[in-house]
Amino acid sequence: MDHMNELNLNEMESVSGGRGGSPYELPEKEGFFVYHIVRGDTLGKLGKRFGTTAEKIKAANPTIKNINDITAGYYIYIPM
Repeated sequence: MDHMNELNLNEMESVSGGRGGSPYELPEKEGFFVYHIVRGDTLGKLGKRFGTTAEKIKAANPTIKNINDITAGYYIYIPM
């Protein structure tokens, strides 16, 4: 198992500097899919695109402290 798969959500916060998401590809998690954030994405837009809400996406990603602060190039979980 590589180091990335060994990271837990608490470690991701310190690795990512507390910004919204993780700079490393996330391990699979039941009930979610991993999304790679691109420039122009917002949690609101992603919620509409994937049939969920910004609040549910934030809840699935403890490193997101502010729904308006996600980083292009980072990875997040989107609830299915």
